[in-house]
Amino acid sequence: MDPQVEALLQMMAAQAEAAGVPPLWELEPQVARANAEVSFQAFNQPLPQSVTITDRTIPGPAGEIPVKIFTPAGSGPFPLVVYFHGGGWVIGSPATHTKLCAELAEGAGAVVVSVHYRLAPEHTPPAQLDDCVAAVRWAVDHAAELNADGSRFALAGDSAGGNLAACAALRLRDEGGPQARLQLLLYGALSGNNDLPSVHENAEGKILTRQAMDWFYRHYLSGGADPKDPYIFPIHGNLAGLPPAHLIVGTLDPLLDDSKLYAEALQKAGVPAKLSIYQDQPHIFLQLTAMLDGGKKGMAEACEALRAALA
Repeated sequence: MDPQVEALLQMMAAQAEAAGVPPLWELEPQVARANAEVSFQAFNQPLPQSVTITDRTIPGPAGEIPVKIFTPAGSGPFPLVVYFHGGGWVIGSPATHTKLCAELAEGAGAVVVSVHYRLAPEHTPPAQLDDCVAAVRWAVDHAAELNADGSRFALAGDSAGGNLAACAALRLRDEGGPQARLQLLLYGALSGNNDLPSVHENAEGKILTRQAMDWFYRHYLSGGADPKDPYIFPIHGNLAGLPPAHLIVGTLDPLLDDSKLYAEALQKAGVPAKLSIYQDQPHIFLQLTAMLDGGKKGMAEACEALRAALA
């Protein structure tokens, strides 16, 4: 294993043991959510100093949607990225992903709008996707006031946010909405299949576990959503005519096979899809650029993919 990754995993295991915090899957969602807001702050330093960060709300289908807006240095108008954070649809927020989005804004030279969609299990599907699609439409329509160019936009997200980015691309295609130039899908949860080989191979001790994934899926689907619904897991949809996709994932990630299968399905549907697999990298490694050289390389690739697509 990559020595940096091995040291990180050992450190995280020791910290969890010393803190005496029960594993995620033994917690109530509200407790897990509060814990994540604290623990993820360790991943948010150092922040790029050239990026301006603004908090605001935008109109949504069930009330105001909180967003963080990341604006790079320069005169603009900049291309636009609408970003959906990970956290299994249950935890996470734009605050937990501040550094990642700031680094995307700086590296891609784009305005990034990070969306705080409604979370499960308090809000069941399609609440999450409804918020995400509404946020895309708002960001494109109001790009000028963000110093952005709404004709050059990408959808992006990690983990559950990668799922929502892919599902948003489907919904916008089906509804005749604005079409992104790229789907940037970082270790997305795209199949809903918790029995794929990579899930079993990376089931324990590598940040995201099989038990945690089961907990996330259970809460997300608690309202009775059909896991075969393409707006829930996009691999079940007709993927023809979607924007090109760029997928990034590590070999230590339970969701490795999700990215492999989705890239293959996109290609079979005639959608250009590039899949980059990083050896020895775990889930969320792009949030760990301060600790992992692999994270730095993944972030650089993500930014270059955005730059190329949004030029």
